Amino acid sequence: MNFAEIKGKLNTQETKQLVDSILNVGDRATFVIDRGTFEVLYLNEKASELFGDKVDAYCYELICDNENACIDCPMAQITDKTIVRNRHSRALDAIGKWQYSVIRWFDNREAVLVTLLDVAVVFGDKEDSQIGRKERIAREGQFDALTGIPNYSKFCANTENAIRYNPDKEYAIITFDIDKFKSVNDLYGMSVGDMILKHIANALRGYFPYDENYARLHSDVFAFFMSYTKRGEIIRAIEKVRRAIVASDIRVDISTTFGIYLVKDRHVPINLMCDRAKMAAATIKNNVMKFCAFYDEQYRDDMIKVSEIEREMKRALHNHEFKMYLQPKYSLKDNSMCGAEVLSRWMHPEKGLIPPMDFIPLFERNGFIMKLDEYMWEQACKTIRGWIDAGIKPIPLSVNISRYHIQHNDLPSIFNRLLKQYKLSSDMLTLEITESMFMNSPAKLADVLNTLRERGFKLEVDDFGAGFSSLSLIRDISVDTIKIDKNFLDQEIASDKGKIVVSHTISMAKDLNLQVVAEGVETGEHVEFLKNSNCDIAQGYYFARPMPVEEFNQMVAKKI
Repeated sequence: MNFAEIKGKLNTQETKQLVDSILNVGDRATFVIDRGTFEVLYLNEKASELFGDKVDAYCYELICDNENACIDCPMAQITDKTIVRNRHSRALDAIGKWQYSVIRWFDNREAVLVTLLDVAVVFGDKEDSQIGRKERIAREGQFDALTGIPNYSKFCANTENAIRYNPDKEYAIITFDIDKFKSVNDLYGMSVGDMILKHIANALRGYFPYDENYARLHSDVFAFFMSYTKRGEIIRAIEKVRRAIVASDIRVDISTTFGIYLVKDRHVPINLMCDRAKMAAATIKNNVMKFCAFYDEQYRDDMIKVSEIEREMKRALHNHEFKMYLQPKYSLKDNSMCGAEVLSRWMHPEKGLIPPMDFIPLFERNGFIMKLDEYMWEQACKTIRGWIDAGIKPIPLSVNISRYHIQHNDLPSIFNRLLKQYKLSSDMLTLEITESMFMNSPAKLADVLNTLRERGFKLEVDDFGAGFSSLSLIRDISVDTIKIDKNFLDQEIASDKGKIVVSHTISMAKDLNLQVVAEGVETGEHVEFLKNSNCDIAQGYYFARPMPVEEFNQMVAKKI
């Protein structure tokens, strides 16, 4: 089978859907293994149900119950023919009959398709017989093989029956997972991870001794449903389950996050109810102050919006839907324009202008901000080149740099290539970095910024005062300018003490030979205060709003 041919014809989402449809036919667990490294590249739904979502694990850990590659590894024995081998699996507590076939994966690497054909349980003492019965039930699709509690399909059936045959009761579906479970597996090993999963299953059994209203859905995700009259009953049940989970002999801190979906429309499929409970849990991940959250319909709308943006972002970049806007900067000494900041706007062909807050934070999370930034850098260079060719004296443009570029790209090379391509000097661009970037890998950041500065680029710290404000952070890293955050400006100058704070901040920056820019300047009071405080440059609606390049050029032309 050659999956590499599929990728050439379909986009990534279509490819995934097609592969899922191919490898989820029937009810057999199927893996795709990298033949060279033994890493698990893909698990179908049945394999995830039996073994957990173990992408990036090694096949010998799952299939063969070994800590290292097997001496008699079937991967080494297989040629272009299919072979069948028996291997013992810890997850199955049984001997599996496995079929191995060589395939080509999407990136053209050689891989092996491994399929569980059958399970042969060795009967002996009483414990083995119990394992055998559990495995036979699991094969019928009712119970989770590792923990012995109901699985996803049985949970859906049980929940649907309860809701259908008890129309007078109110129900809630609660899902939860283990915070940073992958790190637990990485630090302590999969055997400890399996112990934790079994412990959680026992905690659910203990709290619901006479019901089958709970399940392991997949990987480290569990669920239970319950009837209630008041929301407080749900919270109390969650607290008791959490206490039972924490009361463990395993020397690992087990932290869990719960999502709650209140069943209002009984015609909604159970799987969607579970998804909505998981959406609620996702909203409080990494929030140490909260352990549970109720689903709100707004979550669904937000996720649909995010999905639409991610589905369209590459097309939008290819079709030049992202437009460069410029917001002028003005010298407070003589009110002359001395630069402009490059901002991006998404002009959607059907939805019109999409606000930056609807896509920039998402792009910063999923990494697409790198491509958008580089696109904007080139648009800035094209614009400056256009001014020079038209005989207009160019002004420096400020462009944003994301943390991804510091971590993954050779920034000096990228900018040098752009300057060479458009025949510009480095003083034409000011590079803006956010203050929060100083908190992540400051040594690496310092190396990159020092290299850029040595090559003549001006460096500006954006959003200064937004959250990590400290001049000591920039004392040891060479920058040229700090930009005072709008909120910092608004909050501080609202009081006499605040005005002193801002004035002294500007004064200290000047003592460090730093230029000071204030953004979000909207009133005459702002301007007067900043002038008296010896601030150098102002940017904001008081002077000019962000505008398309064409409008900016018209404004400049009128002043020439």
